[in-house]
Amino acid sequence: MQVSEVRLNLLNSNTAVKAIGSFALDDSFAVRGVRVMEDKHGHNFVAFPSREKQDGSYEDIAFPLSKELYATITGAVLEEYKQQVEKQEQKQEQKQEEAKEETPLVEEKAAAPKRGKGR
Repeated sequence: MQVSEVRLNLLNSNTAVKAIGSFALDDSFAVRGVRVMEDKHGHNFVAFPSREKQDGSYEDIAFPLSKELYATITGAVLEEYKQQVEKQEQKQEQKQEEAKEETPLVEEKAAAPKRGKGR
């Protein structure tokens, strides 16, 4: 199985969740609710959809059964996340450059001729 599509929405928050999205396998099966999260050491990982049980613990709803498929999915999701973060940073840099260009420069006034009695 191959990951045929990854869609992510970046979140602008100070929480551990950095993005939420979905992925498709072989253009035939889609999984929604995957999250890109950051651990306390600053490393990103993919969290699969889960639900809270009555005892307060969580269990995954959808997850890969093999290590190979897990690596394929997480690699594709994290690569898409990295690309979107880079695009967002480029857009911010462009906006900053445009803002600098839009600031009006102080124009020096040309010295006006003195008026008065010119005898």
